[in-house]
Amino acid sequence: MKIGKLSNEQLSKLVLSRLPALSSSTVVGADIGADCAWIDLGNQMMVISSDPITAGGMESGTLTIHVSCNDIAACGVKPAGILIDIIAPPSCDENDISRIVEDASNEARKIGVDIVGGHTEVSESVNTFVVISTAFGLISKDHPVPLGRALQGDSLILTKTCGIEGSYIAVKEHASKLSSLPSEMILRAEGYSSMISVVPEGVICGELEASSGKSNDRGYKLCAADLLHDVTEGGVLGAAYEMAHISDLGLYVDERLIPITEETQKICETLNINPFRLISSGSMLIASSEPERILEALKDGGVDACVIGRFMSKEEGFIRIDKLTGEELELTPPEADELYGM
Repeated sequence: MKIGKLSNEQLSKLVLSRLPALSSSTVVGADIGADCAWIDLGNQMMVISSDPITAGGMESGTLTIHVSCNDIAACGVKPAGILIDIIAPPSCDENDISRIVEDASNEARKIGVDIVGGHTEVSESVNTFVVISTAFGLISKDHPVPLGRALQGDSLILTKTCGIEGSYIAVKEHASKLSSLPSEMILRAEGYSSMISVVPEGVICGELEASSGKSNDRGYKLCAADLLHDVTEGGVLGAAYEMAHISDLGLYVDERLIPITEETQKICETLNINPFRLISSGSMLIASSEPERILEALKDGGVDACVIGRFMSKEEGFIRIDKLTGEELELTPPEADELYGM
């Protein structure tokens, strides 16, 4: 099998179709594009997400906090706690494990999330660090929530730029392949670790109540963001496709509108990878019928953002406008992230 995430078809066939029925307390369970589960606790709702870091190397401690907490933030919820499982290769030493833990602790302090448990072991089953994190957050009944799907006509908004996490991992793990790039460019990309959290924009969107004042079928008030999705494996195009798929809609994305920094552009050109298909924790995609309100709130919160596309009817299909040629092409489903091809 190919390295990386299963295709949507494989995920449906091999995993989702074999899961047991959900209990009545599980409002949202496993599905394509659904990164978090929502559990009804009566007066509160718990949001939970779990993710692995498999290609982070010695940066896994930094990345593991954000990959799961970003999923919670993509529900418009502030993460409260996180558990971390560390599977270390026999080739590591004690200092390596300590560094993973210390890096994770530093990032947890920055975003105000508690590390509440986990597991650590050395195993011959891995030849590099595998770090798995499970994060959760709690909200009360009067907290606005996203609708949970995009609506036809919604604008597609991207925060920050593309390829943030992928650029950071590339300069850390593939330095020899990037030796031709200017040192100041490498230093800027190394600083991307400070951009990997989307908790600020998630909280901003989650607190912005929809102008309509509508509620969902469980009585929760809706926020102005219909659907949020942090950009992980598969990059901006992969995450955007997943949003449309879970919403049973079509999609139009203009690559010419997707922001990209000079360093990400040069890193991707040097490694011959597609920046729009590159893992980008630190970026968030937002579907909203009120893009002006979202953009204004994000700007007030110090978060750069722009509209890069729109959601269409399923019959109109999946379309992308090529950045270089301006040609209208098919937007294909996400496959293994570009990092796995290096």
